[in-house]
Amino acid sequence: MSIIATEIVTKFGAYYLEEGQNMDRLKDALRQKSVTPEVCVPIITESDVYRSANVSLGEIVQGFQKGFTPKGDVTFTPNEIRLRNIKADITIDPDDVKGKWLGFLASLTEADRTQWPIVRYILEKHIATRIPHDMETAAYFKGVYAAPTTGTAGAASASLDGLKKLIDDGLVAGTVQALTLSAAPSASNIFDIIEEVADDVLTANPALEGIPMNVCVSPSWMRAYFRDKRNTHGADTNYTGTGMESIDFTPNFKLVALPSMEGTNYIFATPADNMVHLRKVNGMTTPNVQLFDRQVKVLLDWYEGIGFLHNELVFAYKPA
Repeated sequence: MSIIATEIVTKFGAYYLEEGQNMDRLKDALRQKSVTPEVCVPIITESDVYRSANVSLGEIVQGFQKGFTPKGDVTFTPNEIRLRNIKADITIDPDDVKGKWLGFLASLTEADRTQWPIVRYILEKHIATRIPHDMETAAYFKGVYAAPTTGTAGAASASLDGLKKLIDDGLVAGTVQALTLSAAPSASNIFDIIEEVADDVLTANPALEGIPMNVCVSPSWMRAYFRDKRNTHGADTNYTGTGMESIDFTPNFKLVALPSMEGTNYIFATPADNMVHLRKVNGMTTPNVQLFDRQVKVLLDWYEGIGFLHNELVFAYKPA
């Protein structure tokens, strides 16, 4: 990681001038917080693959007769969610801040550059926030796992299979329930479309009536939904105490905006406890900060996965 300060040097000069500058004058870029895992059920496991079985019992009720007429089979269907080993490797050149306006981030008395203010600043203010940003915007929904190429840093989107990939594969396999809508979602019909999604889910599986359900959309669709609701029913819409996100007449259905879905037109619904986020340890380990000559290396790795416990309880609209 080179510290790129070309514009700083051009504007402020190639020298350090003490004028009271400090970290308060460093205004960090806004980054996306991790949202998708907060909607999931957290599961801690020590395995690379989390395996479960979906169990169903066929119809058993029948009319009475004296003879014994057995009926009904118990079916066990395997389901697995793979965790992937993910990492962040960063090289910091602390000396790049010397001889610039940024010189206050260096140290004149500390030979160990891992202790310089620039390293602590990058660790706390940028690495700690960039990891959830990368995972939310590139991996949790849009990710498609690709095996690393030796010696080449891979993309965040290739670190694991995201929900979109799992939905697409499930639709092809027939395990995820496809939602066929009356029209493609648009800003002028999204309110009716979301109600149609709730109706179609309950038509397909009436047993989900009363079960807490999440209907997941991008934040853009969430805003469009409320605008369309306002435009359809007027400004005096009655939002009940259950919250704005409840879908009218199906209070167990909650509209959830996932930043990981931004830029896509997918809509999917599933029971709130069916979507899970897997980790090998409860939280991320402390970064390994190493001094190498005058460079500082930061090494951080962890295991993570996301998915559904029961594909048959996922109902998805995939745009054409």
